[in-house]
Amino acid sequence: MGSTEPRHHRFTSEQVLRMVELGILDEGPGVELVEGELLDTSPQGPAHRALTIRIHQLLETAFGTGFHVQDHSPIAIGHDSLPEPDVAVIRGPLDFTRLPTSADTALVVEISVTSQRTDRRKARVYGMGGVPEYWNLDLARRTLEIHRDPRPELGGYATASVLGEEDTVTVEGTVLAVSALLPPR
Repeated sequence: MGSTEPRHHRFTSEQVLRMVELGILDEGPGVELVEGELLDTSPQGPAHRALTIRIHQLLETAFGTGFHVQDHSPIAIGHDSLPEPDVAVIRGPLDFTRLPTSADTALVVEISVTSQRTDRRKARVYGMGGVPEYWNLDLARRTLEIHRDPRPELGGYATASVLGEEDTVTVEGTVLAVSALLPPR
């Protein structure tokens, strides 16, 4: 008798990129590779879209020359993850020959409307990959979780803090109000 459990198929980053190249997977929103699993991505509503643009602009200004900001684009982390954070700050100029890696990444931001569980899982992936800083903007709770000090031996980050909308966060010497990262009430 066969098992009634669904089978899971694990993939490497290389296999997924090849499937995109061959047209088996469409390039663009829909799925992302996290720890060898292809995960569906949620459609974005107006608040998510607007916040992505706002955060992109704020981080582009804060980081300035020597960095570029990308939205909903993959970062190569290890052999089995190609997460596509809502916003990522990448060191250096645009590279047309390869995907940025965690070593190229200064900061990633995930905006959680309904994806809190997946975004917490991705915190582990980013920390294990050595991404220096990970932000999770939780719209339901109206908080900003900040993860710093990646420690692969600990399975993620050594420090995490949760800021409310009345708090501020400093990035590259620029002070940002958490309320500026959230939609208006």
